[in-house]
Amino acid sequence: MNKKLRLLSVFLLLLASFSPVVQAEASCTGSVRRWYSFRELAWGDMNSWADVDGNWVKDEQEIISPCILVSVTFGRGRVICIGDEGFLSNVLVNEADNLRLGLNIIAWLAEAEGNRHRVLFDSAHNEMQDIGSGDPWRGYSIFAGKLRKAGYTVEKNTARITWRTIKRFDVLVISGANKKFLPTEILAIVSFVLNGGGLLLMGEWHMSSQQRVAETLNSIAHWFGVKFGKDTVCDMDNYWPEDHNVEAPQRYPVIHVFAEHPVLNGVNEVYCYLGCSVEKCTCLKE
Repeated sequence: MNKKLRLLSVFLLLLASFSPVVQAEASCTGSVRRWYSFRELAWGDMNSWADVDGNWVKDEQEIISPCILVSVTFGRGRVICIGDEGFLSNVLVNEADNLRLGLNIIAWLAEAEGNRHRVLFDSAHNEMQDIGSGDPWRGYSIFAGKLRKAGYTVEKNTARITWRTIKRFDVLVISGANKKFLPTEILAIVSFVLNGGGLLLMGEWHMSSQQRVAETLNSIAHWFGVKFGKDTVCDMDNYWPEDHNVEAPQRYPVIHVFAEHPVLNGVNEVYCYLGCSVEKCTCLKE
């Protein structure tokens, strides 16, 4: 760790005990912004919206065509935030171009550290998905197997996150976490990215049983100038076929509006299982 990054890590440690609002403002300081860039990468189409009140009706104040995927470069590392953890679940990973997007994301994040091909999935914060589970909706076992076949070492974390734990890995994945991260864990994650690590944060629809996902993820995401919305992205016109024994009044969006970016190479459409919007923090907006 060079001197500048070491000093900044000490600064972040002092801030880690404060509220997410202070953390968001901290991500906007001049010293951090010199190493920072933010890009929106994917959106719902013009028939989609970010449903805030859970009535599955487009209300006047709700955002049309919300962003669901962003990339960030931060220090020497990289971050991807996507509003839906379900797109890589066992039941959807082989649908549309979901697998291609997942593999592209991990490859792009791993490049920041130098391609040692080691990926750590966190399971210590009541995450929605588990790489060891074969459950159709709550398992990532198929995706973990695809990563291993592609040459990655894939492991699961079940303890408090520390710098010692994650420094051995290229990519840290946090999927729909619903248990609060300690300030020391947030410091370790931010330091990991500053020093070249890749971080994938995946959200969840707000009206689910996992009501605290946006709040929990934002305690980390705000450091990188990103905010997960307390909403649900839905689309009553452009949705994937309901042939997975799912019954609900909402429709599950097909995403096919993309920017140009390496994580989207070969990606034409993605099936999302609801999910939330993702945007730039207020303090970083023009």
